[in-house]
Amino acid sequence: MRLSLLSALFLLSTTAEAQTSTYKTDLQQLKSILQNTASYKVQIKGEKLSQYNSLYQKLLSDSVNIMNTYDYFHNLSQLLFPLRDNHLGFYQVANYNHFKTKETIDSFIRTKEFSDYPSIQINFDSLRNELAKKSVDSIEGIYYYVKYYSIGLFKSNGNEYTGVILDSDVNLWKKGQIAIHLTEYRPNLFKAIYVHPMFKNFILHPVEKYRNQTLVNSSFFGIYAQSIYTKLPGQVDYVNLPSGSRTFELKNIQDDLQYLLIRSFQRNNTTSAKSLKFYDSIKNKLTNQNLILDLRNNQGGSKQESKKYFKLLKKYTKKGHLYILLNNETISQAEILTLKLRKLKNVTTVGQTTKGMLSYGSNFGKRFKLPGGNFEIYPTDMKGKAKFLQYEDYGITPEIFLHNNSEWVEQVNEIIRK
Repeated sequence: MRLSLLSALFLLSTTAEAQTSTYKTDLQQLKSILQNTASYKVQIKGEKLSQYNSLYQKLLSDSVNIMNTYDYFHNLSQLLFPLRDNHLGFYQVANYNHFKTKETIDSFIRTKEFSDYPSIQINFDSLRNELAKKSVDSIEGIYYYVKYYSIGLFKSNGNEYTGVILDSDVNLWKKGQIAIHLTEYRPNLFKAIYVHPMFKNFILHPVEKYRNQTLVNSSFFGIYAQSIYTKLPGQVDYVNLPSGSRTFELKNIQDDLQYLLIRSFQRNNTTSAKSLKFYDSIKNKLTNQNLILDLRNNQGGSKQESKKYFKLLKKYTKKGHLYILLNNETISQAEILTLKLRKLKNVTTVGQTTKGMLSYGSNFGKRFKLPGGNFEIYPTDMKGKAKFLQYEDYGITPEIFLHNNSEWVEQVNEIIRK
């Protein structure tokens, strides 16, 4: 018995030492990758460099407090917190084999990995009652992810907020499991660690904001539905374009109003050819007195792709009034185009503040897996321009804000008629 106990203790000690060693190696490699990014070289200097090195040393020494995968990921993520670079990506590598079929999901739910998933014990009825009293202006409250589950988001410590499952209609999520962790670093700006609703891997969202009773950046790839965490389940979303919207479109709204939709400036064979064909079809058709340029949910792309539209719209504003429709999903090259256009006469920006993701970028889309094999980083490789840094995180504020109570194009039309 004594020999077995000693063997068990030795095994636990060896496992802990191995995890500590892997953690330190991952941390070191992550720091090395970040140091080569343009955002690090521009932003981490002087006193900020001293603070960054102190943070690194603290995270190194914190290896003894790594209790689970979440602690591991949260510590690594803190190396990205000081950087204002929203093109950076960092996430836990998902094991998609767990989620292929109902049988594989049921099997995963029976694993130790699932039973050890980070959760908290709390009086959920009391939590629900307290959160239901929160003001609509407070980020704390009860959020819903479509019809699948609800989350109670509450201040857990200082500038930290934790979101736990209150109720779930899917067996991948159990009451008390942690789905959200927010760190507020400026008023209504948060570093968010989310758990993917379907694949349950940890993902760092470099900036999160609370607007219109929603966490506006809480969208996920490969998911049940196009949705974000909201306090208003079932409300019609007028802020975002429907997922099935066209990439390019020009149509007449009224005799004196046209509508121009551009959802992408991506530079690839398919999109570039489609964009050029569309451009050629409209370049002589912008003739009405007013024009709505809809850049909502435009995920950016190449300067070369947006250049022709800028020239066309610059020409238009010499005789007509341009209204640029923006939302939080207007990002990157779409934000840069907006800054150029709003310098012109007869231009009005309307809608919602943009995401603030325009200072840097990635030409090559390289990803690097950390030595431990569980986490991956998507670093930026473009220098960007210093003049855009003031908008990183904060976004571009429209001159006229629109509400989420009616269709946005109709709201702009009403503004024009006043």
